[in-house]
Amino acid sequence: MGHLHADIVVRGKEAEAELKKVLIDRGATYTVLPESTLKEIGAWGPISETEVELGNGNKVKAKAFGARIRVKDAEAPCIVITFEGAKTVVGVETLESIGLRSDPTTGNLEFTRPKGMAYFY
Repeated sequence: MGHLHADIVVRGKEAEAELKKVLIDRGATYTVLPESTLKEIGAWGPISETEVELGNGNKVKAKAFGARIRVKDAEAPCIVITFEGAKTVVGVETLESIGLRSDPTTGNLEFTRPKGMAYFY
C-alpha cells in the first residue's frame, strides 16, 4: 500500500489556504502545518505550547492552533500543531473530526458518517 495524499483547504479568521497533495499520516495524531500558513489564514492561537514526541522518538516544542480543515468537501474544526522543521501532514484527529477513514483495502479516504459535525456519547 503506498502513501495516501489529499488536497485540503485550511481556514482561519482571515483567509483560507488550499494545499495540494498533503500526506495523510495515519501514524500522526494531529495535523501539522507551517506556522507561516497558520498566521497567514488567521488561525486561532497559539492556544498552547506543548512537548510532542515524534515518530523517531525525538521530542520537540510545538505550538497548537485551531483552524477549520476541509477534505473531500467536508469540513470540521481541528487542532493543528506547528514546530521548527515540521513536515505538512494530516493526522487522524482531523480525519475523525471530518468523518473520514483510510480504507486499507483500497488506500482511499471514505466517509464513516454523513458529512457535518457530529457528537457521540
